Amino acid sequence: MVETSGVGVPGVTELNIEPVRLREFGMDLMTQLGVPQEKGEICIEAFLFGSLRGIDTHGFFALLPRMVREIRAGMIDPKADSCVIKRKTATALIDGCRGPGPVTAFQSMNEAMRRCRESGIGGVATYNCNHFGAASFYGYQAVKEDLIGLTFSNATPRVVPHGGREGVHGTNPMSFAIPAGKYPPLVVDIATSASSAGKIGQALKKGEKIPEGWALDQNGHPTIDPEKALKGLFLPMAGHKGYGLGLVVDILTGALTGSFCGKEVPALEDLTTPYGASFCMLALNPSCFAGVNMFKEKVDRLIEDCVTCPPMDGVERVYFPGELEAIEEERRTRIGVPIQEEDLDRFYQNLRDHGLDFKEDVLI
Repeated sequence: MVETSGVGVPGVTELNIEPVRLREFGMDLMTQLGVPQEKGEICIEAFLFGSLRGIDTHGFFALLPRMVREIRAGMIDPKADSCVIKRKTATALIDGCRGPGPVTAFQSMNEAMRRCRESGIGGVATYNCNHFGAASFYGYQAVKEDLIGLTFSNATPRVVPHGGREGVHGTNPMSFAIPAGKYPPLVVDIATSASSAGKIGQALKKGEKIPEGWALDQNGHPTIDPEKALKGLFLPMAGHKGYGLGLVVDILTGALTGSFCGKEVPALEDLTTPYGASFCMLALNPSCFAGVNMFKEKVDRLIEDCVTCPPMDGVERVYFPGELEAIEEERRTRIGVPIQEEDLDRFYQNLRDHGLDFKEDVLI
């Protein structure tokens, strides 16, 4: 653990915690919660993936307390195994059986990958699911085996259609993970809304306003107040473009599985009922098309064109999608995951409130 005082804010102490300590701490809690070891390891790796890549809204300190809360409430069945309802050569329909979101998503992507190795493409749609964290974690499963991984999930309907003022679909994240040759994977991981609830929550915590075009208040009026935004609704990214993409994600998940779709998806915050999100995992095998080597050569060339593009005035250099996260992952793997001391205290208290027992010095 490295302690840094100041971090630009007087009186604030920032701690950098080694990933190995977070794994040990997280697995101890998974055991206390009744999560089997293999499933617990998947959950902790999914949470750490977000933290190491700088996606803190979908990282260890954000998602572990959420999972604790949802298991304690009975929303998540920690021991559940996904069940294949329908299988074809290249596709499968799966019931997630209310298991931990990262486990369900991991198993679903594995099914898609298995099918695409022979067929060239594998598609799996899964229903009865819980929150899975950062979407790109599952695409990375495919990339490790020189496959392309696409991930989609629907969510609680907090996003208005373009021009509307009532929530119709969720933030509905989508991710594309693509293997390259000499470069890190090209990764696109985005919500189809202008912002995620996590980012708006971060602004509230920091006492900052949010940009115009992110949200509406409860009365359907534009707001830059994060507190009003969290009680209100979110706008689609890029207007009609994000609106269209958000609907497509709901169709690929909720409609394709025959499960909750759009306004039918339950509220994630309602712990009295199962969440009921749906996922869609697609895997493509470049070896069944132009071949892996040719594919990576083309991807590398595209990346090269991006990173060598002359930057605009005031811009240091051009990065390709996923590059900044790869740089941050290398840095945080080396120095640790940052968290302010007061946030760590709140994290500990949240866990204690749910009856978990641990030693604080495990992390520091």
